[in-house]
Formats: sequence, structure tokens, C-alpha cells
Amino acid sequence: MAENPSAYEEAMREGSTHASQERWVEAVAAYKRALAVLPDDPKALMALGLACLAAERLEEALAAFQRAARIDQTNPTAPEHIAEILEHMGRFQEASRAYLEAAERHGRRKAPTLALRRLEDAARVDPNSIQAHIQLLRAYLALRKNQEALNEYLALATIYYSKGQNEQALEICRHALKLDPQNVQVQALMNQLLRGEEKPPSLDRTVFGIDYEEEPEDLEEGGNPAEAARQKALAELAETVFSDIPPQTGMLVMRPLSKREVDAMISKSLDAQTRGDIEEAIRGYERVLEAGVIQTAVNFNLGLLYQQQMRFEDALGQFQQSVRDPEYRLGSHFAMGECYRALGRIEEALTHFLEVLKIVDLGTVDRSQADNLIQLYEELALTHAAKGEREQATEFVNTLISFLSDKGWEDKVSRAREMLDTLTQEGPVLSLAEILAVPGSERVLQAIGLAQEYQRRGLGYAALDELDCAISLAPTFLPLHWQMAETLVAMGRTDDAVVKLLAIADVYRVRGNFAQSVAMYERALRLAPLNVSVRVRLIDLLISHGEIDKALEHYLALGEAYYQMAQLDRAREQYNIGLQLAPRGSRERNWAVKFLHRIGDIDMQRVDWRRAVSVYEQIRDLAPEDEKARLTLMDLYYRFNQPQRAMAELDHLMRAYRKAGLIQKMLIILEEQVAEHPDSIPIRTWLAQAHLDARNVPQALQHLDVLGDLQLQAGKTEDAISTIQTILMLNPPNAEAYRQLLEQLAQSA
Repeated sequence: MAENPSAYEEAMREGSTHASQERWVEAVAAYKRALAVLPDDPKALMALGLACLAAERLEEALAAFQRAARIDQTNPTAPEHIAEILEHMGRFQEASRAYLEAAERHGRRKAPTLALRRLEDAARVDPNSIQAHIQLLRAYLALRKNQEALNEYLALATIYYSKGQNEQALEICRHALKLDPQNVQVQALMNQLLRGEEKPPSLDRTVFGIDYEEEPEDLEEGGNPAEAARQKALAELAETVFSDIPPQTGMLVMRPLSKREVDAMISKSLDAQTRGDIEEAIRGYERVLEAGVIQTAVNFNLGLLYQQQMRFEDALGQFQQSVRDPEYRLGSHFAMGECYRALGRIEEALTHFLEVLKIVDLGTVDRSQADNLIQLYEELALTHAAKGEREQATEFVNTLISFLSDKGWEDKVSRAREMLDTLTQEGPVLSLAEILAVPGSERVLQAIGLAQEYQRRGLGYAALDELDCAISLAPTFLPLHWQMAETLVAMGRTDDAVVKLLAIADVYRVRGNFAQSVAMYERALRLAPLNVSVRVRLIDLLISHGEIDKALEHYLALGEAYYQMAQLDRAREQYNIGLQLAPRGSRERNWAVKFLHRIGDIDMQRVDWRRAVSVYEQIRDLAPEDEKARLTLMDLYYRFNQPQRAMAELDHLMRAYRKAGLIQKMLIILEEQVAEHPDSIPIRTWLAQAHLDARNVPQALQHLDVLGDLQLQAGKTEDAISTIQTILMLNPPNAEAYRQLLEQLAQSA
């Protein structure tokens, strides 16, 4: 017990106040005062660690979290923070061990999803950690995530292979082939291990603590997402009965029920549901909700029971509550889709099934691809809504239900995503919806995989034959055509590939798939950057969808393409079109200035100085600090014998640079200008002053001396006297000569 509990509480409150105001130094001091009263308090240690972390005092934060982790060996948060800090410090092996500790604690807390994520983090930060890969393998095998398990088998085999432990590596490969006998990567690794060696003896069947001889026990089939959510809801309600946490209520009732009463109602409802007494189960769950209990599992279970009784509107009301909970979102959307389909409201059913597929699909892609994938599903929903083709929508809904109700659909999703991602290395992400809408989708995916393998082996014509067969089965599935284009590229048939890509882009454009259409045009342009017609079509597409900045980028590229082909008139024409569109672009991109510069470059190259003056004056007015515009105008004004206007441009630029403290930049520009105009008094004056500002006294004296001579030659005696006085203030080596000259000038003035 604390000797002074009030001091502890006051320090914790003060620390919390400082933390809420992001005053981290004060928060750290307050939490340390709290720990002075209660040195082993986990709450204060965690608070201190977080405050130190926010204050970027990593060593102190690490020490606090490590101490908290030792004291409270159940909380996974402390080792998670330890792992993150160690990873930031580059101490990857220690970070991996901390992530493993966090995973173990999450496992003890019955949080398998979080435990899996931490195991993945442990393997990520230390790819050579055998312990991390073994635990990940166990987890993936238990979850029937075969593709992920295969990856872990490969990782372990590779690690042991690198250590020279070939027998262990071979044994792991053999067990990997039980999951996928045709796996090319595993077979390739085994060939490397076996090449020139005798077959190694069998290892103990419990290598690494995993009983390889026994296949994982069959898990209860999860079924579709609604069925999986039902299992979760039943388990959650059963757990609630044995929990010490009182029920959460959200409405006023005559007499709040005790936890014992709520538990009794839930137990009775669960029992009735298990016995198949749907009416009794419904009445029980309804009483639970009437008592004001807030629990998503109750809403979801009740919705499913209403659905069984074909009370679809009542079911939808419950699912609209449960869909707000992330844990039940997938199952709720699926169940709502089924209800709307049963009511004959196919468009609404399709909306929810697409949402199901989107959620599943987002779980298969990197975060960087998520926005593009979301946009794809939004476009797909709009396309179906716009077409209003009930028969096609019904067929698509039935396909989705069938796919998501098959055993092992999660593994099919993973395999499909792997194929699609390989295909889209040169383009945007593809949605699973595209492949599911294709009859015989598994055969189509197999064809893509075989074509990719043939292509990797340099068997281009075999790949094309495989794709031709698949296209005959699914001629409208554009990714097949896309793969064909990539195969043509690999074969060196670039022109044929560009023609194919343009055809794909046009179909995507007609279908309303903007992102894919743009991607195909851009891929074609990477292969043929000087193809003007492709760029024109892409520009039109971008403008029609309001992507003005991207369209302007391609106008610049289009002008550059004409420029490289020595078609200067066409280049100038495209730059002028871009210039007219520039006001619709982002202001911060200064599009007009960019186009005008390119137009001006063409005019200068053609020695069309009068047009060039007009262009660069526009640039100067739009961007007064544009160095190139000012200096080019200065040069042009000299050519037209307008030195005063030339000096006005230089004067403005030098004043701006001087105000900004860019003395070195001034010196570079002025030295260049003096070299071009050695007799210019204003330029020499600016250069001498710039050297003075930079405290380059010898250089300043040199230019002041020349300046004085120029002023005397121009008959500007008073200016020369002023210049000589400045020289004398700098204590030159030949000061006496300057004094004599000054006396002579004074007498003659």
C-alpha cells in the first residue's frame, strides 16, 4: 500500500491532464512522482512509458514498459510497445521476441486474431526467427489457412537450408507438399536440396514440436459468413453467462435486471435455440432486448431466428443493428443480402453481397491497394444499378452465395488474390468480383497460373495457347486478355501488346471501369511513350472524369513527345491547349507557368524573340520570383537594346533573394551576368554589394575597383568618389593610392 495515496492520485491526475494537452515533459515528471509513491504500479508505469514515447525519449519509455511487463505478466500491451520501440531502434531480434511474448499473452486472453497479428510481426521483423515461423505455422494450420501455412513451411525450409541443415529442410518440404503436391516453389527447393545427394533419413515425427504425421483435426466447417458469425454469437453469449462483467444497458426500464436474471434469460434462450425451439428462443431474446441489454450477439442471433421463420423485415431490423459492430459486419451483410433476395429485392441484395465481397477482398490486399479496391467496388455497384438488369444481377447474387457457402472459400479467395496480384504487377488491383462473375472461374484462374509459369520459363507460345483456350471459355474476362498482353511483352512483341492493351482499355472505358481503363492506357504508354494517339485518348478520358491534374501531366508529356519528334509546331499547339485547361487544375501546381516555360523554350530555340518576350512576361506576372523568367527577359531586353528594362528584372530578382537571405544564389547569378556584361555598372554594383553581404572582402574590393573605373569612364565622378570612399572603409592594401585619387577627384569636381 502507498504511504500517501492522495499524493499518488494527485500525481496521476496531473499527468493525465498534461498528457491530454500534449505537454509530455510535464506529464513524464508527474508520472515519476506517482511512481515515487507506488514504485511497482503497472498503471503508472504504462502511463510513464506512453508519455516518454510521445516525448521521443525512447530509452526511458522502453525501461518503463519492460518494468511494467515484468510486474503484470498478463497484459499484452506492454510487450507490444516494447517490440515497436525495439523495432524502431533496429534491434530486430529482440523486437521479434517481444512480439512473440505479446502473442502468447493475447492467446491466453482468448484473442486469437491479435495473437496471429503479433506472430506475423515477429516473423516480419526477424525473418530468420525459427520460433516465430514455427508458431505462425501452427496457427495457420489450425485455421486451415493453407497458403499462409505453405509460406511458413517454405520460410522454415529456407532458413534450415541456409544453415546447412538439409535434412530438416527436406522434411519440412515433404510436409509442405501434403498441403499442395503441385507447389512449384516447394518442388524447386527440394530439387536444390536433393541435387547430387542421397535421400536423407527420416527425421523424428515431432520435428520442432509439431506432430507432422498427424494431420490437423477436422475443424467444424465455418460455412458462409453468416454461419461463421452465428457460431461466434453463440460462443459469445455462452461466455457472457460465465463472465463477471455486468450487462450493458442502454434504455430506462422500470427495474434494471440483475446480472443473474439476464444470465438466466440468455441461458434459457440459448437452450431453446439449441433444441430447435425457435419460438421460445425468439421470445427469450426479445425479453433480453426489452430489458435494455445492449449486445450485438443478441441482435444477430435474433435476426437469424427471424430469418428462419421468414420474418424477413424483422430480421433486417436486427441485422441493421449488428452490422454496426465490426466483428459482425461481414455476417450481417451476408444475412441482409439473403433476406433481400428472399423478398425479391435483388438490387438491395446485390448491394449487401458486394459489400461482403469487398470486406473479404480488402482483407487480401496491401493497405496501399485498399483505396483503389474500394473505388472498384463502388464503380461495380453503380454499374449494376445503372444497368438495372435484374436477370444478370440475380445470377451474380446466386454465384456469390454459392461461392461464399462452399467449404474452404477463404482458401479459394487467397489463391485467387495471389493469381490476380501476379497479373496486376503492371497495373491497378483487380477485384474478386471480376473473377467470380465468370463461368468456370477456377479453370480460368488455372489458365492464368499456367500461362504465367510458361512465361517465366520462356515458353511464350505455350502461354498464348493456354490463354487462347481460356478466352474461348470466358471471352469477356479482360484479365485473360491482360495476361496475353504481358506475355506478348515478354516475347518482345511490343507493338502487338500495345494493340491488345488499347482494346482492353476501350472495353473497360465502355464498361465504366475508369481506373482500369486509365491503367491500360498508362501501361501502353510505358511501352510506347511516343504513341501520340494513345496519350490523346487517355487525356480525353481523364478530363471526362474530372482528373484535370493528371490530364495536364499528359499534355506536358504529349508536347514533349512532339518535341522529341522535332514537330515543334505540334508541340507548341499541345502546350497551348494545356495552357487553356490549366486554370481548372490545382493552383499549387502552377500549371500555367509550366506550359508557358515550354512554349517559351520553343520560341527561344526558333529565335522568335518577340514571341518569347510576350511568353516570359506572362510567366513573370504569374510568378514574380521565377528566376528563369526574369533572367531570360533580361537577356531578351538586352537583345532589343532595352538595358533599363533588363536591369529592372535583375533588380527585382536580387532584392527578393537578398530579402530571403539567398546571398550565395545572388553571387552565382551575378558572376554569370558580369561575365556576359562586364561593363554594366548596375550589375557590377549588385555583385560588389553581394560580396560585401557575404563578407568576401577581397572579392568585393576587386569589383569595387572595376566599378570605380567604369563610373569614371562614364563621367559619373560623384558615384566614383562614393565608390572609392567605400573601398577606403575596407582598409585596402594600397589605401594611399586610393586617397590620392580621391583628392584628385575632389579637386576636379
